[in-house]
Amino acid sequence: MNKNCSRGKKLIILRDVYDKEKAKIAGAIEQDPVVFVHKYKKVLDQEIAGFMASQFAYGNIKAMKQFMARLFDAMGESPYAFVRKGDFSSVNRLYYRFQKGEEIIDLFETVRRIINDYGSIGAMFKAEYKGDIREALWSARERYFNQDPDRLIFFFPKRSPTNPLKRWNLYLRWMVRKDAIDIGIWPFIERKDLIIPLDTHLYKIGRCLGWTSSRTQSWKAACDITAALRKHSPADPLKYDFFLCHMVGIDAGCTGSKGKGCAERCRVYEI
Repeated sequence: MNKNCSRGKKLIILRDVYDKEKAKIAGAIEQDPVVFVHKYKKVLDQEIAGFMASQFAYGNIKAMKQFMARLFDAMGESPYAFVRKGDFSSVNRLYYRFQKGEEIIDLFETVRRIINDYGSIGAMFKAEYKGDIREALWSARERYFNQDPDRLIFFFPKRSPTNPLKRWNLYLRWMVRKDAIDIGIWPFIERKDLIIPLDTHLYKIGRCLGWTSSRTQSWKAACDITAALRKHSPADPLKYDFFLCHMVGIDAGCTGSKGKGCAERCRVYEI
């Protein structure tokens, strides 16, 4: 069989499976932290909601959503107004896994500094962005934490060739792409330049489908999987991210290798 014909057939499969499941995909939003972004209509509120939701998007989904519900209750009707006001005492008793009230308040204080300096998180990232997502983040880190290099490294990671920056890439996906899931309010970054938010589900899928040979959830693995998805959607490689995470990684319980029962429950088994 002609290899080009074979490759074309594979491209059609992912697109067709995605289109077939489209109605179900939007329903999964309630099980994803992006649901908190959709609570707000104003751009400045959406930016802060997205930043906070993405930064705490790790761990058990049930515990995560319970924490986020309390966090967003504390922020009230306008996260932007909450940050501008500067009174963060209402989150002092909150905690989630590794982060206690003191660090959460420090994070809010940093966001307040960014807003005071730039007007918004988006304006800050636009000023730092020169075509390289990692450099923009690292530049912001150096600007705000140069005198205290170990402060808030979980939220603003230090320079590293291996860190996949999952939570920042998730935030950028929400802010840049526009569909039923992502809100697309940052036009200064092109969709084709986004990198997959590499969680355990996408990593296992990538390993299973041969999209990456990396043995760790690294920046290289994220780039490998993004490159594979770019073949399916060159202008918008993250188009299938939410679908793969929820419909394949979570619902089908992808383990990272093909085994007994995979063909029956995995929507992308033939790719």
